[in-house]
Amino acid sequence: MKNLITLSIVSIIMILFSGCAGMHYREGVTSLKLQKYPEAIDSFNTVLEKNPRYPKAHTQLGIAYYKTEMYGKAIFELETAKELQSRDKRAKLFLGMAYLRHGKKESAIIEWNSYLEMFPSSYVSELLRKSIVALKSSEILPETVDLMTGSIETVIAIEDMVRNIALRHRILHNEAFFHRGFSHRGFFPCD
Repeated sequence: MKNLITLSIVSIIMILFSGCAGMHYREGVTSLKLQKYPEAIDSFNTVLEKNPRYPKAHTQLGIAYYKTEMYGKAIFELETAKELQSRDKRAKLFLGMAYLRHGKKESAIIEWNSYLEMFPSSYVSELLRKSIVALKSSEILPETVDLMTGSIETVIAIEDMVRNIALRHRILHNEAFFHRGFSHRGFFPCD
């Protein structure tokens, strides 16, 4: 009985802390989408204080640092995210861009080649292949880096929009199915 009580207390504490971390994570994601990068950084740091092995929080924090041009910090967070979850597409893409912005052209090439090995036919793959060829061919001007990273960020944003539209479609389809299924059985008395 005593073990059951202890287990219950520990479970409740874990739920409370994970809920709090989850709340801060959602706040961070929202702040990142709204381009409120300092707020996003604070939220993700709060999450990582509670759970330092949360790969998505490291990825999002790395992106927030990248967006604020703190490339050294972005690299650290994105490398950590990649160590915790090696197939994190977003961490790999932004890590390559952070390396490139930080002047580590060879590291960017290695990271993007690693991405292409795992995801040879994603939306951004062809753009990465062309960027790698350009990086290998000559000295890269800052304008070229801006063009490469801007194009990659645009493709990521488009991919996010497509994913969000598909998710909304699924949600609406499921709600319609749910509503149709239960309203005819008398579960919705107001209908």
